[in-house]
Amino acid sequence: MSENLSRLDRLRIVREWQAYQLGRTDRTIAELEEREAATARAARTLPPPAPDWKLSLLRAGGTSHADAVHTGDCGMGGKRTKPMTREQALRALTEDGITACAYCRPDRELGVL
Repeated sequence: MSENLSRLDRLRIVREWQAYQLGRTDRTIAELEEREAATARAARTLPPPAPDWKLSLLRAGGTSHADAVHTGDCGMGGKRTKPMTREQALRALTEDGITACAYCRPDRELGVL
């Protein structure tokens, strides 16, 4: 059958197939872009989860120094805090000698008294 088609007809068929494939590719790109945009919107609207523990930092002499260990929801730590895992909080209180916040008392929750 293809022997009966002229070269021009065959090229038109190839062009139609390529246009079809390009359309499919464009639709897939548009779908993926919309998914990424929706994910980015959702990431901007959801606040990051509060850490279970945090370390407040004091700035003195151009460097930051550890001040106290706090529970994740304590507001007494100020703006300069660093999230910590339970193990890091325990180590800070027991081995590093960092004080526990007098308001939220993370030492009680961690079992360090």
